[in-house]
Amino acid sequence: MKVLFILFMGFMILSCSTLEKEDENKLVGEGVDDISSQDIDSDNRGSDSGSIAGLSTVYFEYDSSALSEEAREILMENLDWIQSHAEVTSLELEGHCDMMGSEAYNIGLGRRRAESVKSFLIEKGIDDSRLSIIIYGEERPLSETDHSKNRRVNFVPIY
Repeated sequence: MKVLFILFMGFMILSCSTLEKEDENKLVGEGVDDISSQDIDSDNRGSDSGSIAGLSTVYFEYDSSALSEEAREILMENLDWIQSHAEVTSLELEGHCDMMGSEAYNIGLGRRRAESVKSFLIEKGIDDSRLSIIIYGEERPLSETDHSKNRRVNFVPIY
């Protein structure tokens, strides 16, 4: 399994090394032509930064992907924000976990958390084509000591 991972990472590094920066915002090179014409602007601060008024991170209990009543209230506020920002073409839902459990388990749990949020938003009328999921598992903790801050789904608007 480690050998496959090493081979995969080597391939990814080799693939990325063929890219060159033409200017600050555009990559050119092999494998980039198919997306270079797309104008995608991500607010990579996301709701974790707290700087997007009306769009909040949703937190989860330990080892759970169930939406609490508090999470549902936050999602209803986020729903208002999403509906009032038509300029946002899509939202990335980032699934995060704390450092408990194996890496593979946390990837699955992060996915379940993001899917839970996505299902709620779709059920409330958001077109699923506006929602995408990215799973980080335990890779991007907000806190090394307060694990509850890491059990979350973060929202990143794409304009």
